Amino acid sequence: MADKLIFIVDKNEAICKEVTAWLQEIGFQAKVFEDTELCFNTIDQNPSAICLDMNTSGPSGLSGLEFLKRLRLTNRDIPIMVVTENGDLDSAVEVMKLGAFDYMVKPVEKARLITNIQRAIAMHTMVHKIDRLRGEIEKKHVYKNIIGQSEAIQRVFTQIEEVAEININVLVEGESGTGKELAAKAIHYGSAYKTGPFIAINCGAIPESLQESEFFGHEKGSFTGADHARIGKLEYANNGSLFLDEVGEMSQEMQVKLLRFLQDKTFERLGGNKKINVDLRIISATNRKLEQEVKRGKFREDLYYRLVVYPITMPPLRDRKEDIPLLVNYFLKKFKNEISKIITSVSSSVMESFMKYDWKGNVRQLENVIYRSMVATRTETIELENLPSEIQQNTDHNFITQDTSQNQPTHFATPEPSKAVTATPTIQEMEKNALIKALKISAGNIEQAAKSLGISRATCYRKIKKYQID
Repeated sequence: MADKLIFIVDKNEAICKEVTAWLQEIGFQAKVFEDTELCFNTIDQNPSAICLDMNTSGPSGLSGLEFLKRLRLTNRDIPIMVVTENGDLDSAVEVMKLGAFDYMVKPVEKARLITNIQRAIAMHTMVHKIDRLRGEIEKKHVYKNIIGQSEAIQRVFTQIEEVAEININVLVEGESGTGKELAAKAIHYGSAYKTGPFIAINCGAIPESLQESEFFGHEKGSFTGADHARIGKLEYANNGSLFLDEVGEMSQEMQVKLLRFLQDKTFERLGGNKKINVDLRIISATNRKLEQEVKRGKFREDLYYRLVVYPITMPPLRDRKEDIPLLVNYFLKKFKNEISKIITSVSSSVMESFMKYDWKGNVRQLENVIYRSMVATRTETIELENLPSEIQQNTDHNFITQDTSQNQPTHFATPEPSKAVTATPTIQEMEKNALIKALKISAGNIEQAAKSLGISRATCYRKIKKYQID
C-alpha cells in the first residue's frame, strides 16, 4: 500500500499535521485542503481515500454533506472517512447512506483511522478487481449488443455467424421486445455489406397509400403533393442492408411489388420509367407466424419463400431466464449516467420476482422496468417497493441470499454457464451459480466472495454447505 495518496479536508491545521504524520508512518502520501471546493476541483488526481471533516466548507458554502452528494453524482466511488465534532445520529445515517466508509467523532483515534483507511483501500481495490473480472466474463456473453449465456440465445449467435457472410434473405421471427432488430444489425455488421448503410423500415407504420413511395421513391409531380423527387428506402440502402420490420403488415399490393423487385433487384420510382439497380441485402422481421398468414391468404406464398431462405427465431425472455441477471447488470450500467444516481444492485426479493415473472414484453419490458425502478429508488439498491405492482406479486421470500439482520443488498455475480441448461432455472440454481462464480473470481477466498455478493461470511459458509460446493 506504499505511496497511496490520501486527501485530508479539514481547517484545523494541527489535526491535519497529526493525521499527515500518521499516514506517512505507513508509507502513505497526504494532501491537505482547507476547503471542500478546492478538494473537489482536484479530485482528478484520484486519491485512494478522503478524510473529510463535515464542518469544513468552501468559499461558496459547499458543505461537507453537499461535497459528498456532488462527489457521488460524478460516479466516484472513492472511500470517504467522515469526521465531525459531534455524534449526531441523523447526520451519521445520512452520510453513511451517501456511501461514507466510516463516521468518526473527534478526537479521532489513530489506530481506528489508520486501520479503516487500510481496510477501505483494500476493499475498494478488491471490488475493482472483481468488477474487472466480471466485465471480462460478461464480454463472453455479449454478441454484437445481444446479451445472454443461455443455450437458446447462444443458438441464435451461432445462426447469425453461419448466415452473416452469405448473401441470402433472412427472416428473424420472435415476439415483440425479443431483440429482432439487434439480430438484424448483427447480421448486417458481420456481412460484406457492413460498410454500407443499415436502413430500417417499419412496414406496419406506413399507410398503405404511401408504401410504394416509401420503398421506391417518386418523381416530381407523380401525385398530388409531390413537389419534388424523393429517393426511396431501397436506394438509400444501396450497398448495405434493408431491414423490413413487421413485414407481415405489408399490404397485398406492396407484396407483389416487393416480389418483383426481389426477382431482379431493379425498380422504378413512382411516376418514373428509369430502371434503377441496387445491390443490397434484405433482412426481414415479424412477430407473426408468417406461415399461418400464408394459409389464411394474408401473405403471398411466393414472397414468403423468397424472404424465408434462412429463418432465425429470437427466444422469448421466459425461455431464457438464466440471462436475466446479465441483463439486469447491463441495464443498471447503461442507465446510471443518464439517471445520475449510484444504483449498483437489486435486492434478492427483486431478483426473485424477475425470475418468476413471465415478461410478456420480453427484454424491452425488463429494460423499461429497470429504468423506471432506478428513477423511483432513493438508495443504491432497487427494492421490491420500487417495482410495478404486477411484478411485486411474483415474490416468494424463501429466496434469501443475505443476513436480514445486516440488511445488506445482494450483488449478483454473473452466473456460471451450465452444461445442461433448463428453459426456466430455479432460483436456487441461480443462487448456486452466483456463489460458484464469486468463489472462482476470488480464487476461493470466502471473505472476498461474500463481500462481492453483499452477504456475510457466515451466510456464505452456510450456502456453500447447503449446495455442497467444494
